[in-house]
This record gives sequence, structure tokens and C-alpha cells, in this order.
Amino acid sequence: MRKFNVRQVEAFRAVVTMGSMSKAAELLGISQPAVSRLISDFQDAVGFKLFRRLRNGAEPTKDAKHLFEQVEKLFVGLEELNHEVAAIKNLQIGRLTIAATSSYASGFLPDLIAGFRAQYPDVNISLKTLGHEQVVDWVASGAADVGFTTQSNGNTALNTQTLRKGSVICVIHKDHPLAAKEKLRPQDLANEPFISFPRGAPFRFEIDMLFDRLGVDRTMTIDATSHDSVCGLVAAGLGIGMVNPFSPNVGRADKLVFRPISPSAQIELQMIWADASESAAADKFRAFVPDFLKAHKMNDA
Repeated sequence: MRKFNVRQVEAFRAVVTMGSMSKAAELLGISQPAVSRLISDFQDAVGFKLFRRLRNGAEPTKDAKHLFEQVEKLFVGLEELNHEVAAIKNLQIGRLTIAATSSYASGFLPDLIAGFRAQYPDVNISLKTLGHEQVVDWVASGAADVGFTTQSNGNTALNTQTLRKGSVICVIHKDHPLAAKEKLRPQDLANEPFISFPRGAPFRFEIDMLFDRLGVDRTMTIDATSHDSVCGLVAAGLGIGMVNPFSPNVGRADKLVFRPISPSAQIELQMIWADASESAAADKFRAFVPDFLKAHKMNDA
């Protein structure tokens, strides 16, 4: 069987639908001889008779009627495909996977996602709470469209946008003597039981550099992997911690006080993404994020 082309199939569909070569030609915007040639070539390709010529038109054969049913399915599929393309482009449908460390996943992200969903309610969103290294890995591999973390370790495979800058703050049990101070110095934490993030975490590195530079020794007691965990351990009276300034006063806040410390470690909230994971939903979301933070006066802390 010779191969046929889409134009021949379009002509066949038009003749069956309109009932004549001349009306099919008008529908397609071409001449009647051109339609006749397309039908002739299509008939040669399929290998069976397609039409019986009538005085006022053309009637499809039994085989042609069966073929037409399949052609209609094809064109319905193409129309659905066009609708799907338009829906993706206009964000009437779409999927967005966001990876974030816990302090951001439980901090500003719920409000940010709510704002985005108000504009694009049909986008399916998945929020994954992960450790810092996992956030970077998920975004780099394309498993997540966008990530939020503190400093991305300079991964050159990722695009990075700094959203907020701020100074690390202290979290103290409300009954601790240092809670009476409105502002702390690193020296105030000398030899205090200290709850920190694990070694290798960018946040831990910045804090350790601060105390090493000033020659202040802390009594390192417990490592915790999240802002929430640090706050929970401090609330239990197990020591003093330092957390990022971009997160709310989470669980057991009635037992905690948050105090600025000077000098302090400077950190950045970064949004990261990989070119390979780009999508219409991800593009819109990344554009939405800085506008949302600015509108809610969340640019710096």
C-alpha cells in the first residue's frame, strides 16, 4: 500500500462530510480539481473505491464509511490535542512539584501557594518537605520543578534567584536568663548548651564560622535537621538554638522567645530550578514568587 498524507485524509473527510467535491473544495479553500486529485491519490493509496459519483455529489462506499469512522476518531483526537496544548499554555491544567526545607515548607510557602492557586486553580501542586541536600538533588534531577533552600552550595547545574536576605536569630526558652535581654551578642552564648544543625549543612557552616571568627566556644549538645526540631528541643529546655529569620514562631511558641544577635551570620533564601524541568506552570510560578514576597513585604528579614 502506498503511503497517504494528511492533506488527502482532510479532503476525504471533507467530501464525506459535505457530500460533494465542489462543497468540499469550498470548505478547504482549494479548487475542485485539486480535491479530485487528492481523493484519487488517496484511493490509490488505500487500494479500494471510496466514492460513487452521483448527479449532485458523491456517496461514500461501505468501505469508505467504515474508514470515515476511524478518520473522525483521528480528528477528534487532534482537536483534543489542540485543546490540551491551549490548556497547558493558559495554565488551565498543569503540574508543579515544589521541594523545600521544612522551615520554608511550614513557613511562607503555604500562603504563597494559596496566592498562586487563587490565580491558577487548575494547576496540580505537590509540596515535598526535604533536607537541604535532597532539595538540591530533586531539583537538579528534574524530580521537582522548583526548590526553596538556604544557599544551594553553588551547584552550577541550577539556576538560582536570591529571594530574601537576613540575619540568623536566637531561639531561647522563655525561662532562660538570656530571655530577659532584648538583643544578644555571640559572647552571651559562650559555654551554653547549643542545639545546632548537622555538620555539612550550609546553615550550620555559617553559624560555626561566626563563632569561630569571634573565638566563642559553645557546648554542642544536640544536632537537629530542621527549624521546627531546633525550636522543639529549645522549648524542652535542652539548650539554645539559632534559626533562620524567614520562618514563623512554630510549635510550642508559648515557651520560646526569639532574639536578634549581633554580629550575626547572614543567610539567603534561594529559589532554585533546572532548565530541564521547565514547564509553563513552573515559569508562571517562578515569576509569581518575587511579586508575592514584595507585595507581602517579605523581601528581607
